[in-house]
Amino acid sequence: MKTFLSLAVAAVILTNSPVLEANKTYTPLPSIVLRGKTVFIENGTSDATLQHLVYMEIARWGRFRMAESRDKADVILAISGASSVRLVEASEVSPGNLAEMYADTSTEPSVPVGFTRISVVDPKTGKALWFSQRKTDLSRSRTGFLDGLRDAMEQQESSHKQK
Repeated sequence: MKTFLSLAVAAVILTNSPVLEANKTYTPLPSIVLRGKTVFIENGTSDATLQHLVYMEIARWGRFRMAESRDKADVILAISGASSVRLVEASEVSPGNLAEMYADTSTEPSVPVGFTRISVVDPKTGKALWFSQRKTDLSRSRTGFLDGLRDAMEQQESSHKQK
């Protein structure tokens, strides 16, 4: 029984090991993301804490400067959760036709309850270029929301340097 328990503990430790994470291969990022210098955070949730945590991660990373507005950003980091909201332009609203107004919400898969999605969005087209989803744990000071983006960028940049 002790041998089985030891093997089970070893398996759990190995499957959660940073060594396995280091070998992860990411989908190549579009050049707009790699060249980007400024970022604007767009919080589609009703939780200001999430926006603050993402802001703090950007500041610690030091890769991007914060843009004052969406128009001045090279890329946008859109935060969404299970109960996200979206900005509706006045021109989109047609009285009595809410189904048409929300018709495009099915194009992006919904975020499961208890998770947060960070999407990198092209500010000119509004198209999502990349996204990562993590379990939302606001009790930790470091949430790791941007870990996937940081790892993907570093992996792609190091492979370009080796060529």
